[in-house]
Amino acid sequence: MIKEAIGTGNTVDEAKAAAMLELGVSDFDDFKTEVLQTPSKKILGLFGGSPARVKVSIELPDPKPEKKPVAKNNNKKPEKKAPVKNENKKAPKAPAPEKAKEPELPLEETNLYKDTADYIKSVVLALGIPECEIKERSNSEEIAFELLCGDDYGIIIGKRGETLDAIQYLARMIANKGNSSYKRVSINVGNYRAKREETLKSLAKKTAARAVRQGRSISLEPMNPYERRIIHTAVQEVEGATSHSVGSDLDRRVVITPADGGRNGGRRNGGYRDRGRREKKEAYKPEISPDRAPKSDIDGSSLYGKIEIRSAAPAPAETTDGE
Repeated sequence: MIKEAIGTGNTVDEAKAAAMLELGVSDFDDFKTEVLQTPSKKILGLFGGSPARVKVSIELPDPKPEKKPVAKNNNKKPEKKAPVKNENKKAPKAPAPEKAKEPELPLEETNLYKDTADYIKSVVLALGIPECEIKERSNSEEIAFELLCGDDYGIIIGKRGETLDAIQYLARMIANKGNSSYKRVSINVGNYRAKREETLKSLAKKTAARAVRQGRSISLEPMNPYERRIIHTAVQEVEGATSHSVGSDLDRRVVITPADGGRNGGRRNGGYRDRGRREKKEAYKPEISPDRAPKSDIDGSSLYGKIEIRSAAPAPAETTDGE
């Protein structure tokens, strides 16, 4: 069997190489070359001209016909094999029962963290509170300090608990210094933590309900990780609302959004949903006293009030000299 291909190019060599590439042959193969057309240049580089055309042919052996398998007909019916029971097949495992949450360990009074308590007392003294008693309680995971400073403890809490959080952070560093196991540290004064938690839960639920009702996202003020966790937990109890945190460091805050992304007509970034539904104002109607008769232009009064026309005075008589 002879297989051939025709290649074109700017030169004879290029046309030959194109034909060889099409056939998939190399210089080591036994093939024939025939120049069908030599290249001609264009007149003035614009008109006429033709590329080179070369035919390459190679003789290949004829392919051997494939032998078809002969089907043997023994007129025997195939035997049906009995299904093999898979004795090694394991029965599906029953779902493991959910593990119940371990109850939190109770806090017991201790004096193991006296250095941390003394440091907290020195900070409170520097804030202008001369007397403050500190109680220590701990377990294997947490250390809690309760400050008893009378009724004047607002300066210890600070704005939104910022001062108390700062003291708690420093106390955590001192209590865990040199210890192999890390423990959480919490400082409470005037039952502020419990009151703040109830306030945040109420705020989260009211804000989530408003976000679902208005169909828009609502951003809260920056909070620490503990307070953001309270907000996220409370929002989950409101149907149709979800929450996520944005920002970084001290500016990280919680954004509460509708679960479906907002209803039609609402804007997610704080716009008004019912902006086009404001009630139209009624036209102004002046009040008329019942004792006063309405004025009318027909009565002879003009637009600018009554205008009186005075008659001109008679001109004096002319006199002549000598009369």
